[in-house]
Amino acid sequence: MFKTKSDFLSNPSSNCGDCELCTKVVDNRRVRINSIEIEAIETIIDSHIMIEKNQTVFEAGATFQNLYTVHSGMFKSVYLTQQGDERIVDIFIPGQVMGFDGIHEGKYKTTIKAVSSGSYCVIPFYPLQELAMKYKDIQNRVLKMMSEKIIQYEIAHSEYTAKQKLVSFVKDVSDLYYSRGFSASQFPFQISQRDLANYLGLAEETLSRTFTKLKKGNILALAEQQITIFDMPKFLQILE
Repeated sequence: MFKTKSDFLSNPSSNCGDCELCTKVVDNRRVRINSIEIEAIETIIDSHIMIEKNQTVFEAGATFQNLYTVHSGMFKSVYLTQQGDERIVDIFIPGQVMGFDGIHEGKYKTTIKAVSSGSYCVIPFYPLQELAMKYKDIQNRVLKMMSEKIIQYEIAHSEYTAKQKLVSFVKDVSDLYYSRGFSASQFPFQISQRDLANYLGLAEETLSRTFTKLKKGNILALAEQQITIFDMPKFLQILE
């Protein structure tokens, strides 16, 4: 039985051990890994730090020390261009890991801000690295998560139409919520259309028209910070 919006609002988070680092996917569902590796990871994690909307987890230029997992709410990764414009490069929901951009040069390239009130967990990277050297399974999961981020970036910057870009992103969010026990066709969507247009590389007016067309086609609708997909086959057909 799927969790509903009311379930989400009463318990809008992933549980400890429910993030990408501590789970595996079985039949499209995230399942906690019970092992000494996960128990070791839990000893270094600082859990459930509360944050309000628009507050930052870390700023661009700060020294890289930690990875972060979303426990509840939604977060965005913001890059400041040379022209001084904000570019949203990633969106994160419960269970996802943030902060990989700091590994390369030892400083974060982006600023992470809370889209809504929520909470996150802190994973000290260098203790995690030591565990990864001891437990190859941890190392493999970290590399897999980094690889998935590269693929996600390439798709987001592909030659998709505006409708395909929007549907592709909504599908990613749908899949993530479904993997954590929520409905694939109705789930929270707390990001503003302005931020989403920024992330997808679209004009805000274009995004608004795209939402309107999808609603008129009885495919999906956005209302009260919630997405409802009315016709999943038609929705998925847009990406074919």
